[in-house]
Amino acid sequence: MPILIIEDTEVEAVLVLFDFDGTLVDGGDRHRNLARARRETIGRRAGREAVANWARLSGVDLETGRVDPEGPLARAPRRGDLAVATAAVYLTGRTWHESMRLAAEAYEAADALLESTYRPVLLPGVGEALGRMRGAGFRLGIATNGEGSSAEAMVRVLGVDHLFDVVVGAGDVVEAKPAPDMILLACRRVGVAPGEAVFVGDSPEDMLAGREAGVRALISVNNPDERVQRAADYALDSVGDIRVRASV
Repeated sequence: MPILIIEDTEVEAVLVLFDFDGTLVDGGDRHRNLARARRETIGRRAGREAVANWARLSGVDLETGRVDPEGPLARAPRRGDLAVATAAVYLTGRTWHESMRLAAEAYEAADALLESTYRPVLLPGVGEALGRMRGAGFRLGIATNGEGSSAEAMVRVLGVDHLFDVVVGAGDVVEAKPAPDMILLACRRVGVAPGEAVFVGDSPEDMLAGREAGVRALISVNNPDERVQRAADYALDSVGDIRVRASV
């Protein structure tokens, strides 16, 4: 097996799985752009009252554009996030089913708007690290609480789609992170046992999911929060800090 070199420790593995937002790309920047797109499309379909409700429930400050990093927009899987938007529209006096339809239409329109107006950016050192890992013989994948199709579109825009063997999103599983479902599914799709995989993420949910899935090692990045670092086997500043060695 190829080897990850993490600080002074060597870890053999076949598959390296990554969270997406906050691990590979700047999550805060993407969430701010996503909030702007949803604000616009919810307003078009359901009005300003629905926007105000949605912002309050989603952890979005409409005046500053700040997104609560622990709020639903940043943390909830798509179906939970959509339920928040449905409730926001429902509170304007519409029926639940009409609210579901309007929220779903608004989110689909926001996805399209985001795709045309936002360009993701890899965090420093990530592109080089991914290339090193692939060159050393690792298989690579993504397990994200966002939509898998959105992540696939973004890695194409970033020009790194050829490096990944599998992308799994919340819509592909019954339970999103912190449940282990998407990590286990990614391993099955690649044909690798979880014990031969390493998971890299930036949140408590990532660490819980990886631990429950039984991966060989958990690496936290980009997060000084002690909860995350204590839950990880290794805590690094960046994916770019991971070194590799090819199998002999």
